[in-house]
Amino acid sequence: MAKKLDRSTKGAALRLQAEELLRMTKHDVAAMPVKDVQQLVHELQVHQIELELQNDELRRTQIELEAGRERYVNLYDFSPAGHLILDRSGTVVEANLQAGVLLGVNRLELIGQPLVRFVAAEDRDLVYRHCQEVLRTGTRQRCEMQLQQQAGVSRWLYLESLAVHEEPGPITHWRAALLDITERKLAIQKQDQLIKDLTLSQQRFQSLFHWIPSAVGISTVEEGRFFDVNEEFSRLTGYTREELIGRTTLELGMWADPSQRAMVLQDLQDQGFLHNREGELRTKSGEIRSLIVSVHSINLASTPCLIYLGHDITERKRAEMALQSSDAFTRAILNSLSAHVCVLDKEGVIVATNDAWKEFGWLNSSHGVPILDVGQNYLDVCRRASVAGDSTARATLGGIEVVLGGSQPSFITEYACHSPEEERWFQMRVTPLKHEKGVVIAHTDNSRQVRMGLALEEHVRLLGEKQKELESLARKLIEAQEEERRRIARELHDDFNQRVAAFSVELESMERAPLRSPAQVVRQLAAIRVQAGTLSDDLHDLAYRLHPSLLEHVGLEVAAREHVAEFAERTGLSVRFIARAVSKTLSSEVATNLFRVMQESLQNVSKHAQATDVTVRLSGSSKGIGLSVRDNGKGFDREDNPACAKGLGLVSMQERVRGLGGFLRIHSLARNGTKICAWIPHVQEDA
Repeated sequence: MAKKLDRSTKGAALRLQAEELLRMTKHDVAAMPVKDVQQLVHELQVHQIELELQNDELRRTQIELEAGRERYVNLYDFSPAGHLILDRSGTVVEANLQAGVLLGVNRLELIGQPLVRFVAAEDRDLVYRHCQEVLRTGTRQRCEMQLQQQAGVSRWLYLESLAVHEEPGPITHWRAALLDITERKLAIQKQDQLIKDLTLSQQRFQSLFHWIPSAVGISTVEEGRFFDVNEEFSRLTGYTREELIGRTTLELGMWADPSQRAMVLQDLQDQGFLHNREGELRTKSGEIRSLIVSVHSINLASTPCLIYLGHDITERKRAEMALQSSDAFTRAILNSLSAHVCVLDKEGVIVATNDAWKEFGWLNSSHGVPILDVGQNYLDVCRRASVAGDSTARATLGGIEVVLGGSQPSFITEYACHSPEEERWFQMRVTPLKHEKGVVIAHTDNSRQVRMGLALEEHVRLLGEKQKELESLARKLIEAQEEERRRIARELHDDFNQRVAAFSVELESMERAPLRSPAQVVRQLAAIRVQAGTLSDDLHDLAYRLHPSLLEHVGLEVAAREHVAEFAERTGLSVRFIARAVSKTLSSEVATNLFRVMQESLQNVSKHAQATDVTVRLSGSSKGIGLSVRDNGKGFDREDNPACAKGLGLVSMQERVRGLGGFLRIHSLARNGTKICAWIPHVQEDA
């Protein structure tokens, strides 16, 4: 409309200008010859036709411009990127639809808002500097910013800005384009986390590699040349790690026999690993140590390598030779025991174990439990575990040492030894050897007894909690019952009793009054009749609150609909009632309890929710019937406000539903409304 007025104003101005020029012309048309007048008229007609053609062309051009403008507006509004025009203070002057979507508000609400309002606090300085650079340099500027979290979700946008140069003078506005880069940011964060996890895994591997109690070395396959060893390998050989790097297995005397080495390599080629092969190793001092070695073939950076896992069994070999005469008898006794038994000498070196001990060690070796065998120092293993922070190993070490020292006749402790498959507990008993310096350690699996004890404790705890809940519920129910009785008594005494007394007084006054005209008597009786009707209605309402008789006559659906309508009229709230497939044959117990749950829920909405919209839904199915009451009120956090979750109303609703084999769920968060859902299954009657 403004454009049409503008064009008409310009047309009027042109006409006035043309008339002024016509008055100023010196030619008098009346004095001109007829031929010249005809020629002038002809030229004017030609000009008129030309102007009409130009006018038609201008109209077509205007239509095309309007269509082009409409296409531009559509492309602008529905662009996949957000577009903004902002003033020098960073306030949004114009925005397309996608900008509102990216910033999480309606486009109309976005106009007039500062851009930094939607930016996370830690990125606001970045956006301020971005704005200043755009206005200062007038060149294209780019940055990435994080938006404020919405519902706990973070989002990032790519911001590209350019100053607007429409007229000469200082820059007054600047344009900005927004792109959602949340997926890329999350991918980068995930990649960074993967790098951190990989670095942590490498650190853990290095820690495990160097602190594992077994000697570990890694060599090439062709030459058997070591390129990495752990500290235990260095301690065992007497060489430093730097001295071992580059040495071969032959230089250390491992499988020096060519035929033996060829057999080892052939077995590795066939199986990919060797398990518990005995061998020898020459230390830096020239001492020959006995080993039990496992070898595995692996690929490191596409290079075939061998990893050696060795245990020093020299002391075990010596102990075996010293105890060879009595070994059969001792082993028979030890193997007859179901407990895991090992015998330590005075230094803590294992000199004997039974089969149960070994079997347990091999079964748990894959869970990180070290395999302890004859020749190893049990106390050293406990000391290393104590240094690593194992409190059980520290207590075990102290108990063994006091028994070895003779200051205590025995030591008993219980400890847990869990695996991914099951939880297990053991009792360890340490007793001294007779006539010798040493101790016998027996580990007995008492998992069954511990589990029974834990289960009993848990049942006792749950029983105590249930007892407390029942006591609290009984106390609250008694209090509620007494309060309800007092309320009914007050209503009967203060209201109904007074009104009945008033009837009695009025009737008595009629009885004592002199004879009146029938019309006066009729008027008094009519007033008494109205008061009696009101009293009857109030008594009916009181009885309905105590027990809704409508349930027995028309069923749950109609009674609930009537109550919702009465609640909406009484409170002025917008309440919707939705019913679907509600059975007409519900038992009175189910119908009454669901009706009471709905009453209590609506009462809580009226008292606490501060809601403006409520939805009540009854849904039936072949398995049961459900009730939900949802409001858009302020809600509550059950963890921050436990009193809301433990009130008598909610407890009463839970007990009503639980007593019928159903359940009650409460979904609520502060400022996000509340939804109460109850479900009661159909009772399957016996055939």
